[in-house]
Amino acid sequence: MAGSCALIDTQYVFQYQYIKGNVLFSYQTERACYVNVLSHDCSQTVHYTLSRSPYILPEGHGVIHHLDAEDTIEIRSKDESNYLVIVLIAPESLDFFHNKYQRESVRFAKGFVTRSDTRFRLLFEQLHSLSETDLLYGMRTELIILDFVLHQIESLAVESESTQQVIMVKDHYAKILLAKEIIEEDLSKNRNIPELAKQVGTNVQYLKKYFKQYFGKTVMNYITEKKMEYAKELILTGNHRISDVARMTGYKHATHFTTAFKKYFGFIPNSLKYSFLLQQGTEIMVELGYVW
Repeated sequence: MAGSCALIDTQYVFQYQYIKGNVLFSYQTERACYVNVLSHDCSQTVHYTLSRSPYILPEGHGVIHHLDAEDTIEIRSKDESNYLVIVLIAPESLDFFHNKYQRESVRFAKGFVTRSDTRFRLLFEQLHSLSETDLLYGMRTELIILDFVLHQIESLAVESESTQQVIMVKDHYAKILLAKEIIEEDLSKNRNIPELAKQVGTNVQYLKKYFKQYFGKTVMNYITEKKMEYAKELILTGNHRISDVARMTGYKHATHFTTAFKKYFGFIPNSLKYSFLLQQGTEIMVELGYVW
């Protein structure tokens, strides 16, 4: 006899907003909620007020405050390098956190502050790389926002558990970021997945799965993308032959590089080089007074 099961309703209700550069953000809450202000580690110190009480968020930090209905939050971002995410989330969506926050009100009088780490950097990179033309843009954005909030409160969960599982998960994020940095440090080398996994101290399946999850593409596709973009930059300097560019991006034969370049961009590298030379020649003619 087949059993029956009920569908589970998602409980997360939140609103979010990006702040980039020099911006004044002001909002009055309609109901009690938590406000989570997340700062990219390249951002500068941010001043904000909650119902006229002043606070400071240091660069590369995040903070969560509880707000009552009709409270006002005002954030003054005065630096062009600032990149902030603001999330308003209903208390019932954060049962564990809400209960602890209410029980320890003195401890959280100035909010719950955490420092940006590797995982936050990865999430900001994911958010920044999303394309608004993607049909799933909204869903992908919301998943990243939820991951931000989850990571923000994980350190509280650690206090309530004997296991160090959460801490270990954070370490795994660092390994994935390290793999990315190894790829980018020398694009003349041809990395393979087993080699990368060994270098960062994890296994092949983990690296493949979570690299794609964090960066939205496979390890090999990421390597190809970086090599091709670097090759394009080299060609556009006008200082390198195609054979030199091939060697500098890890191709032993220029023909193999040309095939890969055309597959990625849709045209051969020589076309790009000739276009660059033609443009340079035109600019020189204009400077010399030969204007048509």
